[in-house]
Amino acid sequence: MKNIALALAALASVAAGSAHAAVVTPVSATATSTFNNGWYNANNLINGSGLAASGLHDNFFGNMWMTDLGVAKAQLVFDLGAVYKLGSADIWQFNYADPYPVNPFTINTVDRGVKAFAILISTDGVDYTEVYNGTMARANGDPASAQSFSFGGSAQFVKFDLFSNYAEGTIYDPYATGLSEVRFNTAAVPEPASWAMMIGGLGLVGATMRRRQSKISFA
Repeated sequence: MKNIALALAALASVAAGSAHAAVVTPVSATATSTFNNGWYNANNLINGSGLAASGLHDNFFGNMWMTDLGVAKAQLVFDLGAVYKLGSADIWQFNYADPYPVNPFTINTVDRGVKAFAILISTDGVDYTEVYNGTMARANGDPASAQSFSFGGSAQFVKFDLFSNYAEGTIYDPYATGLSEVRFNTAAVPEPASWAMMIGGLGLVGATMRRRQSKISFA
């Protein structure tokens, strides 16, 4: 029993701490709607503009993407350039805040942030499978960290279906919808040394079980 426990502990260490994942930056991003004033281009979602080494995204609107005014629902499609086995997405919310203090009846611009959305993946850009459906938290106008969403599947193309923003249900609905930055992460896989540890651990468990069965047979 002691040998089995040691082997299982080795396998647990592989699962817990010896896996790695890579960050995938899309090679292109397209949107079904973009506010066309020279700012808010969909390329801002993948070019790192406004994204600091600390992982925080600034609150300058020129480093973000937004739909045309009056458009709350939209689609974004990201081309990763190759097929990856994905494990999660890091999404930075639209966090430009302009509360218009001289006019309290005007909505705060952070309410352009995405609320309800879905993530779909595809290997060919034609047939998509939904892998996530939920909501993002509203930003507060300060430099913001990413919100992470876990899912699994192989894909070269990732689609975001954006269903609503934080102006939903107010007199300003549909307003406009935006995001700041997007990155994807590959699914974690064990390092080569960890594979060896895992195989060794499985072998130890198997050998121990065989010995126990042998003792039982001749008892």
